[in-house]
Amino acid sequence: MQPGDILPLRFDIGLVTLSFVISVLGAYVALMAAGRIRTIEGRVSGGYVAVAGIALGGVGTWSMHFIGMLAQIIPLGVTYGIWLNFLSLLVAIGLAAAALWYVGSTRFSMVRCLTAGVLAGIGVAGMHYLGMASMRMDAFFDWHAGLVGLSVVIAIVAATASIWLAFNLTGELQRIVAAVLMAVAVCGMHYTGAAAGAIICSTPRVFSGWALDGSVLPYAVFLISVVTLIVMRIEMHRSSETVRTNVAHRVDHLIHSRQSQQEWNN
Repeated sequence: MQPGDILPLRFDIGLVTLSFVISVLGAYVALMAAGRIRTIEGRVSGGYVAVAGIALGGVGTWSMHFIGMLAQIIPLGVTYGIWLNFLSLLVAIGLAAAALWYVGSTRFSMVRCLTAGVLAGIGVAGMHYLGMASMRMDAFFDWHAGLVGLSVVIAIVAATASIWLAFNLTGELQRIVAAVLMAVAVCGMHYTGAAAGAIICSTPRVFSGWALDGSVLPYAVFLISVVTLIVMRIEMHRSSETVRTNVAHRVDHLIHSRQSQQEWNN
């Protein structure tokens, strides 16, 4: 490749599929956790807010992003600056968790849903472009403003729809369908954002600071994400069992108390 050459936009369909799968898994766990953010007593569960934020922002979008970047065929050596990478992760998780907390902390309303959707959508778009800014290669991006704007709009619409689904669907089949739709939206935003930046080859560039190998990072992210989701799913199941047991004990105690009171009155 010569300086000034524009790389064609091409993708490895296998890795595109893998990015979609990890996004579906993250969305599914996020939907499960979001539905439990508000407890039976009416309190907000910080644990479920964190789980939903990590699953949606950390796995469903951030992990999907880096697998999606590997799916884009770039015949250049690519590494990722570690600090911008870390910042993109914090943005994705932090804003997703904040949006879900905002909606789940009180009675659901469309105004809160729309506000949270904008917040989470900005988080998704911010994560995406921070992640792309962390790329280190002998090339630079020439951005198409219209497609960048479209990708942000897609992110906000997708996030709003995701939040609505998270707090309005309870059935297992509904949740699976919703997770697939969420993944379609997130991947649509990502690949629109990828198309927004034409990669133009440059003369060799020198970078400083720590960097992560672009050929290894996405696979490591995938494995870590799958393990994280499995652990979170197991912990959510255990937590649900504990809640059900506590509720059953309360009901039994209430029944025994009423029986004792009736016996005393008789």
